[in-house]
Amino acid sequence: MKIQWLIVLLFAVTGEIHAQIIPQQLYYARHNDDYTVSVRQIGAQDWTDLYEYNVKVDMDTRSDASMVQFDFAGKIEVQIQKNNGDVRSVDIRPLSKDIKPIVDGNFVLFTLDRPQKLSIEFNGDRLHNLHLFANAIVKDVPDKKDPKVMYFEAGYHEPDAQTKEFRIPSNTTVYLEGGAVLKGRLNCDSTENVKILETACC
Repeated sequence: MKIQWLIVLLFAVTGEIHAQIIPQQLYYARHNDDYTVSVRQIGAQDWTDLYEYNVKVDMDTRSDASMVQFDFAGKIEVQIQKNNGDVRSVDIRPLSKDIKPIVDGNFVLFTLDRPQKLSIEFNGDRLHNLHLFANAIVKDVPDKKDPKVMYFEAGYHEPDAQTKEFRIPSNTTVYLEGGAVLKGRLNCDSTENVKILETACC
């Protein structure tokens, strides 16, 4: 079966934004359409659409919430469209960041000039919020040719069919590129000196 990829990548003169690469086979299975989120460099004309993941929150209710993540440098604008219902109020947490959004109908706009991990809550609803992870662009990427590096490129990865896990040996750096999806656990049993790195935290 031929796998197609959805790739969203934008470079700008004043900075850069690296959005996720999402395997087509997972695009609809993991998507949440409560919000439409896009970003752009300050002064740029075009927006970069982000992929809105569906995530579970709250141990008691197991509610569906949304999550987006991307890497950036410089100063950017974030635009969020609420697709279900009206926007009566917006809280961007932690409140100590004092991010003041502009609200226009069902659209919310605010700017960021540094990496942030935020929760955007509409109408006081904390269980169906939007988790926004705006990360710094990773500079020190391990060499994929290094024998002590286990490098997972963007795409869908399945482990050994019998063990259903990725066995990690000692003295290994595991690196997950943005858009890498692993169907199985990382087994570090009875190992030492193992590092697990990724381009974007969630």
